[in-house]
Amino acid sequence: MAVVLLRGFVLEGYLISTGSMAPGLLGFHKRTVCPSCEIAFAFGVSFDDSVDPSQMSTEGSDGTRRYASCPNCGQVDIDVSAVPTSHGDQLLVLKHHYDFRKPVRWETVVFRNPASPEEAYVKRVVGLPNEQIHIVDGDIFIDGSIVRKDYRTQCEMRIAVSDMNHLAESSSWEMPWDLDENWVQSASLLASTGDASISFRPWRWYGGGQFVETPLTPEDARTDWADFLERFNHLPISWASRVEYDSERQVLRCEGVMSAELQRDLVAKATSEKFRNAVYRLAALSHLSSVTDRYGYNAMVSSREYPVSDLMLSAAFEWTQPPGLISVQVPVKSRVFRVELNPLTNEIAVYTDGISRPLQSGTYQPRENDAGSDSVTIEVSNFDSQILVAIDGVCCLAPFFVETKDGAFEVNQGPPAAVKTQEKTDSVGVANSAKAEKSAILREQQQRWRITVQGSAVALTQLRMYRDVYYTPGRRRNGVTEPYQIADGHYFVLGDNSPVSSDSRNWGDPCVPQKMLLGKPFLLHLPSRPAVLEFGNRQWPVRIPDWSRVRYIH
Repeated sequence: MAVVLLRGFVLEGYLISTGSMAPGLLGFHKRTVCPSCEIAFAFGVSFDDSVDPSQMSTEGSDGTRRYASCPNCGQVDIDVSAVPTSHGDQLLVLKHHYDFRKPVRWETVVFRNPASPEEAYVKRVVGLPNEQIHIVDGDIFIDGSIVRKDYRTQCEMRIAVSDMNHLAESSSWEMPWDLDENWVQSASLLASTGDASISFRPWRWYGGGQFVETPLTPEDARTDWADFLERFNHLPISWASRVEYDSERQVLRCEGVMSAELQRDLVAKATSEKFRNAVYRLAALSHLSSVTDRYGYNAMVSSREYPVSDLMLSAAFEWTQPPGLISVQVPVKSRVFRVELNPLTNEIAVYTDGISRPLQSGTYQPRENDAGSDSVTIEVSNFDSQILVAIDGVCCLAPFFVETKDGAFEVNQGPPAAVKTQEKTDSVGVANSAKAEKSAILREQQQRWRITVQGSAVALTQLRMYRDVYYTPGRRRNGVTEPYQIADGHYFVLGDNSPVSSDSRNWGDPCVPQKMLLGKPFLLHLPSRPAVLEFGNRQWPVRIPDWSRVRYIH
């Protein structure tokens, strides 16, 4: 009777079939482990109608072979054809929850698809009734101002970019961090006595759409470049189309990571040492990329990647003697801020260049681990042009953001919406030159993320970088090319896995009316993984609970 009453009036269970909310909530997928860095991740095999069949990989259509890409180290062509398919996540939903209160922004909701009421969808609310919503460069603007996420929401929505506890075992791979000589790498990163620093350096193993350039005069390029063009027809188009020589700007330019095969063919018959050196230099530079909205979950889907500047750093330190200072440098637009932590006094403050006084300051509560040494976990983000600082999972400073205008510095005031328009270009070469400049600026900005330790030795036991969800233009139907006015009693909803989400950006009737809301999901319960039950010489495929993934939903 209790179950009947709960199912009838309080709770309902739903199974997620597609990956529009991945990687937080999974549809039908395969769980695999990267052979290079040994990190476990999900590979989506079911997508909604936002994905054009022409975007889907032909591999696996007949049940033969499928290939995944690691979201951590970037390893490609991971064969998952033999990996069994896992069911989608199961949600427990509080029915009639929204009969008592209205949804709030960033909340996950279950609702009936307005175009097909027999289907239940799960998305995130981003636009509320009577608001004007505009998606600009991956961010959400409401009534002309960017909207920001609190710490809890950021932690729920953040997507892992790199994890120093999972380094690839390959001589051709480089870690996305630069360590100075005072760090000793072992099971964890150990800082020697004295000052030590480590800075973020986004590094890409394969692919990408970033543009890089290296100088090369026409005299040094003329003969060898002409010879390469003559052999163009004998090279795969995917190689040759990624490199070009711009005689006007006198640079050799490459799109994406230069493959070893392309590098080999460029220098195979080169007569100029300067040309060969330019190719080698360009090949090395091509691996330096900015963080993008790439999803390992979407390896079967071909889609454009967008650069993402909204990042969160999470670092865990341990020590026996407290260091004098731990500093985290974080870029926000054109400015750089420093979050300074003093473990001796448990004080924390935020500074920026050109201003001697702290912008914000406070204290935090230290903790002691079981081994008797002190430890601290620092999380700093610049999501939505906002600086947020948390110590051991607790925000110890009020979130704040900045806006600069004519050299002025303002705290806790919203920046005006600035809709960016793409500049018109006269030729492909000029367009690619502009892209190369933009790529270089973003790479330089992201390399300003830095950790500095002064004083006693510390163990850096965890170092992870996350990114924010980047809302892609989709089919540009609603709220993308221009602001969209949300009607009274309606909600604008989006999926966290934006490239493959059928949501308000794309629907003919974009918003979900209040009456179509089915409830609030609050628990990811009984996520399962496939297993094999053996008895004698017989085997049966079964599903067993994956308890590690059971969690409450914000």
